Amino acid sequence: MNGPLFFAVMIGVVLAFGIAMFWQESKRMSSREKIYGVEDSIEFIWDGLDDDRRDLTKDDVRRILEWEMHYLQQPDLWQDDGPPVIGGGSAAAYAQEKALESGHAYQPDQIYAVLDLQAAYLLAIGAIGAPADTDDLP
Repeated sequence: MNGPLFFAVMIGVVLAFGIAMFWQESKRMSSREKIYGVEDSIEFIWDGLDDDRRDLTKDDVRRILEWEMHYLQQPDLWQDDGPPVIGGGSAAAYAQEKALESGHAYQPDQIYAVLDLQAAYLLAIGAIGAPADTDDLP
């Protein structure tokens, strides 16, 4: 193969490869992925709390979320109850139990408010879908 022709073909291949990479990256950047952020979720929940539940601190919100995540990540804690549900009653009960053990007496409505707002945050970022319509189930 002729030297200048080979050089031109190689430049064309490199340019095509560069254009393909640029196109792929531009597609990825235009469809921003939703990423769960702990700090973002705490801010979202904090902003959504009613005035009557404002006696919680951001550390309290973080603590409740951590206990719920611990519950969801430990199959031995929920396997007898069936698959875990984010914001479910079992997760809330576990969070309250852990709160009492560590000297934090949260009311059930405070825990449910935090967990409900966490579900709203997950829905807002597209991490979960809308609740299923139970009327359609067999």
